[in-house]
Amino acid sequence: MSPPLPRLPRPRRRAAEAAAAAALLGVAWPSFADASATYSFSAAGQDATDLQDAFEVLPGDNQTGWLGADSDVSVVIGGGPGGGPRRVLWLFADTFLARHDAKTCARLWDGMHMPGSTVALAACGADKCSGRPTFFWREDAKGDPAPFFELPEAQRESGELLWVVAGIASRDGSSVLLLAQRVQRPLTVLGSTAIVIHNVDKVDDPRQWQYTMSELGDEEMTWFSGVTFAEETGDQVLLFGHEHTGGPHSFGSRGRKDPEHWSRTLLARASLSDLLRHHWSAAEYWVEPGRWAPVWPVHGRQRAQRLDVPTWETTCTWSSELGLWYVFNVEGHIIAMWTAQQVVGPWSRSEVYRLPPAFRKTTSDNGAWLCYAAKAHPEMQRKAWEDRAFHGAADEAGLAELVFSWVCNAWGGDAERALLFQPGGLDLSVRGYWPRFVRVAAAVRRPLTIH
Repeated sequence: MSPPLPRLPRPRRRAAEAAAAAALLGVAWPSFADASATYSFSAAGQDATDLQDAFEVLPGDNQTGWLGADSDVSVVIGGGPGGGPRRVLWLFADTFLARHDAKTCARLWDGMHMPGSTVALAACGADKCSGRPTFFWREDAKGDPAPFFELPEAQRESGELLWVVAGIASRDGSSVLLLAQRVQRPLTVLGSTAIVIHNVDKVDDPRQWQYTMSELGDEEMTWFSGVTFAEETGDQVLLFGHEHTGGPHSFGSRGRKDPEHWSRTLLARASLSDLLRHHWSAAEYWVEPGRWAPVWPVHGRQRAQRLDVPTWETTCTWSSELGLWYVFNVEGHIIAMWTAQQVVGPWSRSEVYRLPPAFRKTTSDNGAWLCYAAKAHPEMQRKAWEDRAFHGAADEAGLAELVFSWVCNAWGGDAERALLFQPGGLDLSVRGYWPRFVRVAAAVRRPLTIH
């Protein structure tokens, strides 16, 4: 019988093979804290100009290239130039492939294409993974840009497409599980799709990767919001989903103030090795009053236990330095950081970053900014910050540097042209639909624990 959260056991001491996998992927694995412990938390973010500069890859004047996207998910995988040990796979949803007018510092609307998915690869250095990305997309039979990930022809003909919004790599970096929204334009969510890619560490050019797909969940219960390992070692992963009403800024909720339309997070667990074989039948989800139940069959569903943390267009990540799970979420002009010692909560909220003034315009006849997709990137954290936990006379404390990105899109009226394709619109200070990077300095204190 599976033990219910939040009483997850403390992981055993890291085995040699787990340490090797963690070193390969550059990820710190969780040591689950006692949910009854209290802590105080503080954090503040600032623009990460060095990371932003590394992402400043614009095509030449009057050249067509990658000129912005949302989703901004990163997954550390194996492989790299010269057989390197690891690299970062970036995943994007709707992407502007357009001409760059360097003279007016603008995207050009004429000839623009918007495939529903593109990817990029970036190299990892000795201390962090923040190399300059190289972007990739596919082309159709006519030579026009096409989505990197596509549904079968019958679904495409009915107007369905995929927006990849979450992903995880196997511990050895050889295989990837991606989670995508399956949508119908303009903004109707139909369900979730799992995309599996094997041998990514052996093939340098992602356009040569072969992938398989399977549908999971349905429009009533979606599971594309996030995925992360549940324990320091082992194969179990946690998945984050939502019910039909959507999330705080979901398409179905936009413009509504009634709290019932602000869906809280659903939690599921499964074996990653099963999911990499498209075996979802053993997945379970967290139900009232606090236990696991099968996700399928649909007719046997029980009432889900909702988590009081927003995870729509976010990530949920463990910080071993802080001993906390954390989520970044865009809330109006503020980006908040939600933290918890157990993934099931209780969760606490702290404001860590305020959007620049240029992106605070949220109402206008010509459209406004809609900001979202605050995604953590642990692989971009500077290694110098690791192992800086210290002990005080009356408490235990931890420090961490965290990194996340966020995106602003234009919404309403003629906003796309007015804000994203205007002269000067590619000036970084006002550039929308482009990942923007923030570093967060965070500190946590707990009562002293005597071992």
